[in-house]
Amino acid sequence: MKTIIADGTIVNEGTQRKGSLVIEDGKIVSIDSSLPPLTPHPPVQGDLQSPHTQHPSPNTLIIDASGCYILPGIIDSHVHFREPGLTEKADIESESRAAAAGGVTSYMEMPNTVPQTTTLEALEDKQRRAASSSHVNYSFFFGATNDNTHLFQKLDPHRVPGIKLFMGSSTGNMLVDADESLRLVFSEAARLGLPVMAHCEDTAIINANLKAVCEGYGDDPPVALHPLIRSEEACLRSTQKAVQLAKKYNTRLHVAHISTADELDLFVP
Repeated sequence: MKTIIADGTIVNEGTQRKGSLVIEDGKIVSIDSSLPPLTPHPPVQGDLQSPHTQHPSPNTLIIDASGCYILPGIIDSHVHFREPGLTEKADIESESRAAAAGGVTSYMEMPNTVPQTTTLEALEDKQRRAASSSHVNYSFFFGATNDNTHLFQKLDPHRVPGIKLFMGSSTGNMLVDADESLRLVFSEAARLGLPVMAHCEDTAIINANLKAVCEGYGDDPPVALHPLIRSEEACLRSTQKAVQLAKKYNTRLHVAHISTADELDLFVP
């Protein structure tokens, strides 16, 4: 089966140009600027395509994209799909369906579900669930703990995008802030060629800030004080440590949700 997405503005690798995508057996085989423009025709009764969609042969579908942009599929490297254990919020099927509707063709999901994806069994369970219900391509981060680095060597780097590391306060036992445990995570990930995606906040600073805020505002401080509790210093101090460890062990590092301009400066050569 051949599909031609015709007469659109193709946006790719920093350029825009008019053209058509030729797709065969689900793969893009060419990007063609020489195909002739489509000739509009009246819609066929029962045809769910646009009035300009044409079927020149039983084995070719032409979709008129004139006036539209043709964009590469988006890869979302940080999603929370809440399955298993938190499916009253969402699940793999519902969120991957929403992803597909928004042009996201691949996603990488976080490990803080119930149970957390910190064991091989939990990882395999997620992969089985996605195989039967995900509408788009999928992969799942493996969560680091203080005592599971020995499992990294059993991960398939072609299926697992990397190690998710919570260096700041988190749920359950996923907080890893002891120096020796952090060294093991970074060194073992580097040895195996696995990237580390780090959530960087300094828990000691956060706890001190929270204590000071609660002394002034009570045990349930207003949400407007959140930036004082999880402060710029808490973010910067933790990100500095992550960058230092990554440089020391030559680990590929991705810092999730950068909060400050000072953190950005850490990644400038």
